[in-house]
Amino acid sequence: MKSRSHWLGIVVCICAICPSATFAQSPTPAATGPSKENPGGFSPGWTLGTRFEGSYSGDGGVYDWGSALGYNFSRHFGVDAGVPFYFVTTPSSTNNPGAASGVGVGSFFTDLRWNYPNKSLNYSSAVHLTAPTGDKKKGFSIGHATWNESNHFDHAFGDFSPFVDAGVGNTVLDTRYFHRPFATYGYNAQFNGGIEYDPGNFSFSVAAYDVAPWGNQTVISRVFRCGSANCSGNGRSSNRHGYTSSSVTSGGAALVRDNGYNAGIDYKPVGYLDFEFDFSRSVPLQLNSYSFGIGVDLTRLVRPRAH
Repeated sequence: MKSRSHWLGIVVCICAICPSATFAQSPTPAATGPSKENPGGFSPGWTLGTRFEGSYSGDGGVYDWGSALGYNFSRHFGVDAGVPFYFVTTPSSTNNPGAASGVGVGSFFTDLRWNYPNKSLNYSSAVHLTAPTGDKKKGFSIGHATWNESNHFDHAFGDFSPFVDAGVGNTVLDTRYFHRPFATYGYNAQFNGGIEYDPGNFSFSVAAYDVAPWGNQTVISRVFRCGSANCSGNGRSSNRHGYTSSSVTSGGAALVRDNGYNAGIDYKPVGYLDFEFDFSRSVPLQLNSYSFGIGVDLTRLVRPRAH
């Protein structure tokens, strides 16, 4: 507990003293959120901000402070780039000496973003690319370049917005609801659908999700550190919780197949500040995750005349 409090204290201090970081996108973005929040599309020009977010579960805690500097070329297309900084705590029940908490820089990422609001159907999309610049021994990189393409559809009925998210990639993306205690390498499709109620400063959402992988899959643990000589898996495994006792696990599609449900509360006291708390339940892993996010939009620092 002392270790967790120590790391969380450091993170809060960093967020307080580093106002030049960014919040154009989360370090693990998905094309989510009702487009009615910005019915005119993107605001052309530079974007800047910062976000601290993460998840805690019985299998460990994964938190990251994300930075991104971006530029919107038009109301429909923009790009951003940055690097996350990770803070990881070990599973509360483990006595394994290989388990290790840690901090470190993650992989460099860039996002290509599209947004097309429409009265009939709002659509947004993002392509998320990463370079293997993070430390694989700590699970902050999978040792390969990754790509994910995600799509978001919603339609507002007053304050209610049913939505559907669908994407594909060669790694399973973290979401606002679930920062996994592991990273994956292998092809998969991700789906998420639900409804958001947004009457004002507060918004509430509920959804169900599904991760459908295919082919060979590799799981890289964020809570169990590999030795200095060997960071590769030993044979194929079907142990879904292998990331708590091994640094690298490989197997078939069943190793990372997942589904469950999410719920979240978001509060925006002012336009540039965002707080959220989320809950996720993974059915195959039998794992409850409690997540939070704190975001600050600092675009006005690079675009003084923006409103």
